[in-house]
Amino acid sequence: MRQLILLFSFIIISAVSFAQPYKTIKVFKPYKWMIGVNWMVIEDDGNQLGDLFNVASSWNYQYYPTRLSLDRYLKYGWSIEASAAYTPYLPGKRVNDTTGLTGIFGCFDVNGKYSFYNLYAPRARWIEPYFTFGVGYTYRSNAAVAQHVPTLNLGFGFNIWMHRMIGLQVHTNGKLGLWPGFWNSSFHTNYFQHSAGIVFRWGEGKNKNGDFGRRKHKWAHGNKRFKKNTGH
Repeated sequence: MRQLILLFSFIIISAVSFAQPYKTIKVFKPYKWMIGVNWMVIEDDGNQLGDLFNVASSWNYQYYPTRLSLDRYLKYGWSIEASAAYTPYLPGKRVNDTTGLTGIFGCFDVNGKYSFYNLYAPRARWIEPYFTFGVGYTYRSNAAVAQHVPTLNLGFGFNIWMHRMIGLQVHTNGKLGLWPGFWNSSFHTNYFQHSAGIVFRWGEGKNKNGDFGRRKHKWAHGNKRFKKNTGH
C-alpha cells in the first residue's frame, strides 16, 4: 500500500512540475468539449501491483462499451473530465483474492486532466499523451470488500487523432481506496481500470496569433517598402 502511495505522489509531483503554462509554444485550444465511448477492463484481484496483466484470471470486461466520459477544455492544456463506468464481475475471475464471486461493479470519477498536446502541436498533431488525477466513488455489490468506497485517482493515456474531430483513446487509471482502511491493505479497495475506445471533440478555438495577424504584419511591411521606393 505504501509503495503505491509513494508511486502516486511521485508521478503527480513530476507531472505538475513539468506541466507549466509558460512552457507552451502558443495559446492553442484544440477543442471545447470531448466525449468518449470506451470498452473497459477492471483489474480488481486484490494483488495491487502484482499480476497486472493476468488477463485470464483477473480482468473483468464486457464485449460492449461500459464507460462514458465527458471532457471540458479549460486553458493551457488543462481540462476537467467526468466519467461513469459499469460492468458485472465475471464468474471464475479472482476478485480481492477470492474466486467464484459475482456481482456488479460501478464507478463515477471527476478528474483534472493535462494534455501535452500544447507543447508540440505544430509539429505532430496526430498523437496526444496526457495524465489525469482526481477523486471518485466505487460501488461493488459483492461482499468481498466494502461496497461504497471513495477513491483517489491517478492515470495516464493518449489519444490518436485519425481526424480533426475523431480519435482513438487508450487510458489506464489507478484507484486508491480512501476508506475504509486507507493504511490497511487487507481491505483490498485498490484496483486498476483500463479502457480503450473512441473520442469525439468539437469547438476548436482560434490561436491569438492567427491568420489575420500575419496578414496585417505582411501588409505593414509591404507598405513600408512602398514608401521607401517612392522616396527615391
